[in-house]
Amino acid sequence: MIPETLMKIIIRNVVILVCFATLSACSTLPRHPAPLDKMLSAKISGMSGVRAWSGTFSKDFESDLLLSIKQEKSHLAASSLVKLPASSVLTLSGGGDNGAFGAGFLQGWTKTGTRPTFKLVTGISTGALIAPFAFIGPEYDPTLQEAFTTIDANNIYFPRWISFMWSDSFTDTAPLLRLIKRYITNDVLNKVALAHRQGRRLFIGTTNLDADRLVVWNMGAIANSGHPKALELFQQIILASSSVPVAFPPVLIKVEVGGTSYDEMHVDGGVKAQLFFLAATLDLTDFRKKLNLVEEPNRKMSIYIIRNAEIGPELKQVPRNLTKISERALSSMIKSQALNDLNRVYGLAKTQGLDFNWVALPEEYEPTESDEFDRKEMNRLFKKGYEQGLKKDVWKKVPPGVND
Repeated sequence: MIPETLMKIIIRNVVILVCFATLSACSTLPRHPAPLDKMLSAKISGMSGVRAWSGTFSKDFESDLLLSIKQEKSHLAASSLVKLPASSVLTLSGGGDNGAFGAGFLQGWTKTGTRPTFKLVTGISTGALIAPFAFIGPEYDPTLQEAFTTIDANNIYFPRWISFMWSDSFTDTAPLLRLIKRYITNDVLNKVALAHRQGRRLFIGTTNLDADRLVVWNMGAIANSGHPKALELFQQIILASSSVPVAFPPVLIKVEVGGTSYDEMHVDGGVKAQLFFLAATLDLTDFRKKLNLVEEPNRKMSIYIIRNAEIGPELKQVPRNLTKISERALSSMIKSQALNDLNRVYGLAKTQGLDFNWVALPEEYEPTESDEFDRKEMNRLFKKGYEQGLKKDVWKKVPPGVND
């Protein structure tokens, strides 16, 4: 989601760009993309099987998820436990600075004593920023609170003025990268790797603009790879998943095909999906049959979705100006995408007999008139999330407009 002040920067710069377009062509920055016939076979050097294309069956992901059951069993056996517990999946959506709601919700959920240890956590955009800490566990609740309640826009980006004409975005996200490096440390990487070895999985989505596809990254496999560039790649993926195209610069990720190095252009995962479960990387019906051979048959699985924004329509009188119309249209489009994604996961859960649960920023929540990443507003969002997380009956069982 592009907040209002950032939208104003974009609109203003577009106007400037149009004015100058007749005088000179904008510069194209150098890069080295893979040839089209090699694009879909590109790999991360030294880290095989750490990602998959959405909508394409991945043998690597299937094998890894089957392996995760064996890892779970070994870990539980070491703890003198015999039966695998119910499997819990957490899906964290995009939502910009509304991510403070999700961070607060997790802390409230922890307080109730009912928050499970998640078998799988997936994240997109601001959800990708939350996901590693939600994955590791409640010990990082204070870290999430600090990250989402003590920052402002200066910690995320600074605007480019005329220089945007020679760049690939209207802002510079060097501050956001510094913030990510501050929180995603070697200690965090090691804890993600440990959880991965114990049979748990962390997936984050980015959009590969070259391939026009959502890429699902197995972050635990990256953390556990032992590769000297693992931490850097981990940080790059989180930055990319949060990088709204045009507003924020894309992230170029190095790949390899046949011994030749190339770069891929990755941006906000929210371009392709506001939330995801397995992103159609598996034949789930066939996979569930294989699961029954390595784990207890009919092991219960629950999916919990935290939508870091409202999901229903909002009545609003839209001023007749370019910025407000653009902002409203984009917001409406994102809501529609989120609802479609929610319905998609619900349909999957319904056909597979999975327990489906979702929560979103309450429609009655009224944000204050403020700039994006306003510290006071983010504290309000965190508090609202915390209050919602404390409630016993907060989870909804069907998407809006669906009769169970």
